[in-house]
Amino acid sequence: MADFDRYLARDDADPAREGVVYRQGAVWLTDDEFAELVEEIEAAIARRTHTAPSDDRTRHIISFVVVPDNATGPDAGTDPS
Repeated sequence: MADFDRYLARDDADPAREGVVYRQGAVWLTDDEFAELVEEIEAAIARRTHTAPSDDRTRHIISFVVVPDNATGPDAGTDPS
């Protein structure tokens, strides 16, 4: 979060132009399915970590946060409207 705060504090920050992305979604997974998902995400990021800095590349910070939701039942966490 500190990296995001530093970015937003810049006078020249332009989230839309610079491709700043925030996504959130809920998934119902077994422990095994969750472990598989984490492995898939980590592998996708790892494939891009070997590129070298250059004048045409911009460094991007990718943060991955997962929190358990205490909601229960198939309709938990859905909008009631």
